[in-house]
Amino acid sequence: MAVYAAVGRNVLTPVKYIKFMTLVSCLCLMSAVSTAQSTQRSLLLVSGSNSQLDALAHAEVRKVFLGVPVTTGQVRLRPLLNLADPRATSVFLQQVIFMSERKYKRQLLSRVFRLGDQRPREYDDIELLVEDLRNTPGALTYMWSDQFENYTGLKSLGALWTSSSI
Repeated sequence: MAVYAAVGRNVLTPVKYIKFMTLVSCLCLMSAVSTAQSTQRSLLLVSGSNSQLDALAHAEVRKVFLGVPVTTGQVRLRPLLNLADPRATSVFLQQVIFMSERKYKRQLLSRVFRLGDQRPREYDDIELLVEDLRNTPGALTYMWSDQFENYTGLKSLGALWTSSSI
């Protein structure tokens, strides 16, 4: 009787209450299953579809994004920093570059002052980033696999990092 008093004495009969609780339980279970399925994400290395690149080793990716000149064929690889998604940037810096954001920025500035190189271009707008990827020979960036699927004219060079716990 106390259970029915909390939800209203005449609102739910015992049979309706059991059906209601079963429905709520099923909805919670379905939500948990769909969430578990959609949590696996991959961080991809991406270039324009007209790029001649097939894949790069992690060491080469690290060099490119640290400002070390890397050429493939006759094209110098150009890093484009995807700052549109702070989570992707954080994962990229920690899992691929093996540096914190602060240390990475210091490293780039040091290289600019010592060798006169340019810092990688930074993009807060994913649309501009994708446009430059398509139009700049040798341009590389990173983005989530679900973002990659939303754009044409791009080519994945492989997964840099995959997790099922995001």
